[in-house]
Amino acid sequence: MSSEITAYSDYRDFLQFKYKAAKEKKASFSLQHCANHLKVSKTFVKLVFDKKRNFTFPTLPLVWTLFKLSPTEQMQLTFLFCYTNAENEILRSHFRAVLSELETGKITPPLYATESETND
Repeated sequence: MSSEITAYSDYRDFLQFKYKAAKEKKASFSLQHCANHLKVSKTFVKLVFDKKRNFTFPTLPLVWTLFKLSPTEQMQLTFLFCYTNAENEILRSHFRAVLSELETGKITPPLYATESETND
């Protein structure tokens, strides 16, 4: 498995890779830890990793912080999430085009304040 999000066609595979990498670095990084951070059940996190369920849009920013994703990875994950969940082939092709542009650097994520900066 690759550490590059661009190697994945399903956001859940990338997140499962990130989970395993984090668990190798810190044994206390568990499904329960993820569930607590994401405000969902441990069973739900497991179902997402098993590709039986999907996170929701409101969960994505929590995923970004849980796995400490860079702004580019955040944007890539968001569009990969859309690509994974789109049932219409035209929509999928639009999301794939955006992902391709992100990969080549033709599109860059907007600069924005982090959540902690906006709460100060």
